[in-house]
Amino acid sequence: MNTPLLSIVIPTREGVEDHWLQELLKVEGNVEVILVHPPSLAPLPINDPRFKQINSTFRGEIIQRMTGLLNATGIYVLTINCDEY
Repeated sequence: MNTPLLSIVIPTREGVEDHWLQELLKVEGNVEVILVHPPSLAPLPINDPRFKQINSTFRGEIIQRMTGLLNATGIYVLTINCDEY
């Protein structure tokens, strides 16, 4: 994949809604989606190569968001919460 135009960083938590994930998978284009999970959360079943899943060393929205921002490779970066789309 070329350098993504946009990286979307999303700190997650337990109980991510399936409909939210299905809507997120509909995003098209040269986009990188970085899901940053708390330390013990298992990766979500996603087969889209544009999605990167990371487990943060520490739990918490701010540290998870910062972990995602440090791993973003897009020209532009957007960060949203796991219940927004």
